[in-house]
Amino acid sequence: MSGYRKNNGSDSGNTGNNKRKLIFIAACGAVLVVLIALISVFIIGCSAKNKKSGVDKGKAVMTVDGTVIYENQFRFFASLVLNQENTVYTLLTEDNIDANATVKNSVVNFAKEYIFRLRECGSAGLSLTEEEKNQVLDSIKNEYEQFKTVDGKTYEGDSFYEYYYGLTEDQYTGFWLDWALIEKYNTLAEDQADVSEENQRAAYDFFETYLYGREITVISLSLKGKSEDGKTIVLTLARELKEQIENGADMTGLVRKHCDDEALKETEGKVTVTSIMNEYFPELYDWSINAPEGTVEVIVSDEAVYVAKAGPEQNYESMKNSELMLEWTRMYVVDRQIDELVNSGKYSFSINDGVYNTIDLSEMIENSLKSWRSYYAQLEAGDL
Repeated sequence: MSGYRKNNGSDSGNTGNNKRKLIFIAACGAVLVVLIALISVFIIGCSAKNKKSGVDKGKAVMTVDGTVIYENQFRFFASLVLNQENTVYTLLTEDNIDANATVKNSVVNFAKEYIFRLRECGSAGLSLTEEEKNQVLDSIKNEYEQFKTVDGKTYEGDSFYEYYYGLTEDQYTGFWLDWALIEKYNTLAEDQADVSEENQRAAYDFFETYLYGREITVISLSLKGKSEDGKTIVLTLARELKEQIENGADMTGLVRKHCDDEALKETEGKVTVTSIMNEYFPELYDWSINAPEGTVEVIVSDEAVYVAKAGPEQNYESMKNSELMLEWTRMYVVDRQIDELVNSGKYSFSINDGVYNTIDLSEMIENSLKSWRSYYAQLEAGDL
């Protein structure tokens, strides 16, 4: 949870760790986009269904160091948890999982971390400047102006926050002001984190799935909408480019001239292929993990033809003391500190079992999974 960003999703502690790893996946070469539109539609759908089901928003679910978390806040936290890919991936891939219990447990962890870290902010004497407060409030105001009219109906004041988030305006605004303060605390903690080689090694071992990989350079040539003759032309071009590269042509220049993927152009075609990419680009992944350094190949998928050149392996030794490795290490160290805080008993926590046990998030979970399945399908089809 330590890296949760507004409109970017949160890992509430579904795995107990890995709170922020998805923020850095793009830097490691995988494609991860959590669309604002997806999040907004998802929350709208959930809030609408909650109102129809007659949720009593006034019941206290738990008390975290004196702060009462009510059912509407609990459900709002659940929506944040369900916008985190880690949580959703677990729900989609693990057999015989109790989705309702899993998400509820994640929300409890989220609430603990949220309030406990807020208390740490107070102990550290941290506060938001007026400028920082205004940035949060301006963001909320812009959100309000953009979305307040739906299907010809305008939602004003609390009705807007009730409709979208199931919260009062004060609850919603207060949460994001709190979160801005927590982020300020996170930044301070990360700046002070011990990034010794011992901790770098521990961070690498913990996040190896996301870090170990192969650096490659890629020219992507789309096959979308192409006739059979058009596909043949693309494949012929790919083979010509392969031959040019093998004969010493500057691949960076060829990327700029021929690659039709703008994101790849921005990185001059450079990508680090990790196991995460296997789900989205299996053909590219299968080739890259075994290709000797310097090898050039033409790889054909349903959606594109790739001209790829294998670079060096990305492992701990190649990453050690790099800014990327230090970033992961800071995250790792701070997350360990958060876990220690949650388990320390420093702050009180109690749960109202009578209310907690009756909360059913099944409909909200199913709405979320539908949205994510659609997202994954678009990603696999190359539509994102």
